[in-house]
Amino acid sequence: MAQKKTHGGAGVPASPPSPVLHLTRHFPQVPDLGGARVVLPEVKAPSTEGLEVTVPAPPPLSEEDLLRRFHELARSLAESRDRRPGEEVAMGDDVQLDTLAYANGQLLPFSIRTSFWMELAPQETLPGFAEALEGAAVGDSVKFDIVLPDDYPVESLRGITASFLVDIRAAREVRVPDTDSDEFLRRLGRGSTHEEVMDALANELLDEQSDVLWLEAQNLVLDLLASRTEVELPTSLVDEEIRRRWQAAEGQVLEQKDFSPAEKQEALDVWMNDPTTRSEVERRLRVSLALKAVAARDQLQLPPGKAFEVLEDSAVAFGLTPAQLREAMVEPESAGLIQNVAWHLLAVEHVMGIAQVHFEGA
Repeated sequence: MAQKKTHGGAGVPASPPSPVLHLTRHFPQVPDLGGARVVLPEVKAPSTEGLEVTVPAPPPLSEEDLLRRFHELARSLAESRDRRPGEEVAMGDDVQLDTLAYANGQLLPFSIRTSFWMELAPQETLPGFAEALEGAAVGDSVKFDIVLPDDYPVESLRGITASFLVDIRAAREVRVPDTDSDEFLRRLGRGSTHEEVMDALANELLDEQSDVLWLEAQNLVLDLLASRTEVELPTSLVDEEIRRRWQAAEGQVLEQKDFSPAEKQEALDVWMNDPTTRSEVERRLRVSLALKAVAARDQLQLPPGKAFEVLEDSAVAFGLTPAQLREAMVEPESAGLIQNVAWHLLAVEHVMGIAQVHFEGA
């Protein structure tokens, strides 16, 4: 079943990004854009008076939501066994993959991923992806075609055929416990019956939903703040931020897999010319410039102790321990990036303290 692909291979070493990089890449590096020589526009701090938003009510929890969480918890208690090189993978396995895809003769935007783990199971967003890997072996490079679904995120690619090249780097056979047994319920620790467990899971999902609603409120407030910010974003500024993101997400992988300069430029051009990417980057840059101006106008202060306090919760969410965070804050390579993120979060906290937020149905 397996077919050899043209670039790289399962033996190419590739490690996941460090938690520090994973944290910092989610925020535009407005103060210096990672050292690029881009002139920042002058920005007058927007008014923070009357910042008021209403967050729409979320859809009710569904049975599918509960069953998905139940499945995740069952897998967390499963026994696993590493599959040997050359051993076939099966549905239900955890598999570690390198992926990339082509469509219309070009690299598919955002399809390049390396060393990521997933459950080998049918995918709603990419029907046929898992099925094409079933029966291939650890160490194989597999090539297959998929017709992108009608709800694919990139509208211009919906309904077209994409060619996927996937390296199966590793796999684990997963043996899910008997979910009807009393022992399973005891280990789950959420009740002695399935009804009690489902009630507990519903409460957990509602708590998580509250966090999501607050994040949505934050985005609405920042969008409102950005709409009050009068600034012309230079094309060079937007291009440099997109280039920074592309290098962190795909550029390093393409270098590891010995893609030619022309192929790497083609991959970057896909990002540069993607309307959704440009729109999102412009939004984030506008928000960051607005926050930077508000922080200066309102004379926000960020002493070292406060920086750690501001960063701690976000760092944990990105898999960064407090000890790793303290170390990153003093390392020359990451200190500047970490400091930029701290300023961003401090300004967001300041603005959210001013804004009035209403929740529909609360």
